[in-house]
Amino acid sequence: MPGDLNQVLYLGGLLDGLKFTVTDVKPSVPNRSGWGANFTNPHAGSISSNAGGDPDYLSRGFEVKSGEKIGTTKLTGKSGLFSTGQGGLVTIKFHLEGKTTVDGKEVHVNDNGYIVVSSSDWKGLERPDMSNVTYYWADAPPRNAALRVPPSIAGMPADILFVMAAKPEDAGKELGMTSTTHKDAVDTALDYAIRGIFWVDGKLFSWATSR
Repeated sequence: MPGDLNQVLYLGGLLDGLKFTVTDVKPSVPNRSGWGANFTNPHAGSISSNAGGDPDYLSRGFEVKSGEKIGTTKLTGKSGLFSTGQGGLVTIKFHLEGKTTVDGKEVHVNDNGYIVVSSSDWKGLERPDMSNVTYYWADAPPRNAALRVPPSIAGMPADILFVMAAKPEDAGKELGMTSTTHKDAVDTALDYAIRGIFWVDGKLFSWATSR
């Protein structure tokens, strides 16, 4: 029978002077027939949506510092029974603000972004093949990181780390957000970001940029 599908999210890297705050989290399920979606932060608590309702024990407006865990999402099939089609998802809204220096120029940031964790279809008595982590800035196109789910019932998709960056006014005042499962790629992405470059590499998923 299908088990849980857990996805761990980290704030891998953040430019000096910027503050990342989770302002809201909304788990949702397609119906109340047994699907489950949950989010937990080790310091702020948890929130769920399932057959029993929407228990909410999460303190909103919690800051996540560079290198810390944003949280863990847990998606479950229909009470562990035969489950097909799209299951639940978790939408995380965050606010990025502050003043940083990029390529020797001062950059002011005050914007909202989103991270949505879902999955490919549940496969009857098996879990989905992919964990989908979609991320975007408000009113801007989304990008998706598709992470393979191991076939064993105990295996989970790789942890994902986010990197936040920005470009100065003379370069278009653009915000950037990328993700990776390779911890060693975070420092390199930040080194480029300090110079106003959104580094592109095979270890990174796509950059989501602001309009």
